[in-house]
Amino acid sequence: MTAMTLSTNSLPLDAATTAATRAEPDFGNQSSDDELSALCDRIRNRYVSSDWDNEFITRLELVLCRTGDGRLLPNPKIFHGETGGIAVTGPSRDGKSTLVRRVIERIFAERLDDDRPGKHVIYHRVRTAATLKSVYTDLCKATGFSSFPARMTVPEAHDLAIHRLRLAGIRIVILDEVHNLLGYDNKAVNLFLKTFVQDGGGFCLIVIGTPVLRKFIFEQVENVELAGRLLDMPLEQFPEAKSLGLISGALEGLCSDAGLRLAPSIHRDPYFAHRILEGCRGSYGRSMRLISTSIVLALEEGASAVDIEDFRRVFDLNLLYFNPENPFRLSDWASRSTASFGQPGQVSDTDFGAANKKPQSRTGRKRSKK
Repeated sequence: MTAMTLSTNSLPLDAATTAATRAEPDFGNQSSDDELSALCDRIRNRYVSSDWDNEFITRLELVLCRTGDGRLLPNPKIFHGETGGIAVTGPSRDGKSTLVRRVIERIFAERLDDDRPGKHVIYHRVRTAATLKSVYTDLCKATGFSSFPARMTVPEAHDLAIHRLRLAGIRIVILDEVHNLLGYDNKAVNLFLKTFVQDGGGFCLIVIGTPVLRKFIFEQVENVELAGRLLDMPLEQFPEAKSLGLISGALEGLCSDAGLRLAPSIHRDPYFAHRILEGCRGSYGRSMRLISTSIVLALEEGASAVDIEDFRRVFDLNLLYFNPENPFRLSDWASRSTASFGQPGQVSDTDFGAANKKPQSRTGRKRSKK
């Protein structure tokens, strides 16, 4: 295993975020708790680009029209009267929805909201107990229509939804958590999805779901027509070196954005990125969520630095169901990191904080009271 050090040469978060180390902030100048809340919200929702972005864009280029200079347009390509789409699938919490939403928002400068459509794009998260009829009515409600007949059949709901989407100028339909529709009448789900790209539907359809959805679309022979209309995009794990680079860049960049230092328990640990990756079992989305949640915890407690204790506490509360081995407990990882350099004592339990004791009291910003 190759040690991954945290350096400013790691991959950047985005064009607006650098991994430069900041001096310890003077939290005494913070004007209000509202500013802290806004900063924490930015950290939680910061998007870290990856190779998945380019893979998704490559597929968009096959199903959407482009300008002469190569820019994507929110207009689906039409092949003999039919359009196409993309199926983005992967395990829960791997970042599927965030990937699709952020790329679409960036390309078309649209804000995707589950309550109302954008100019040409609509995003809808399928509810857990949804039916085909409820999805159609939810799409109608998103366009501002809610006066439904007392008794309405599924075909009538379909026609109404398609009509409302066209009136709203929608050309791209994004359906999230589509696996929630599977189980009761899968044949009807097949027809439901196909109608968006055939029979005059005229939309580019992007469906998001777990591997159950991928198996339904691409591995069941009765759905071969549907599979032929949707490009397959399973979110596969990155090579270890790529994942470690993304994790290191995100950790440094988000700490810099938050105005926090990396404590010795992190910056002196050549395996800290490995801890995150192995703790999250290779899941990129979970790794990013763990990093941002730990940094927010340090911010909310008034710390001047984020340390291993923040990660240990967050992992204990959020991820033990997923991986019962908390990688931020000390002994094994501390011995591995010192052994890798052949310099006993370079990294010690003292550097890692009291991970098996009560949380250390934080010193730093004193919150103003009104």
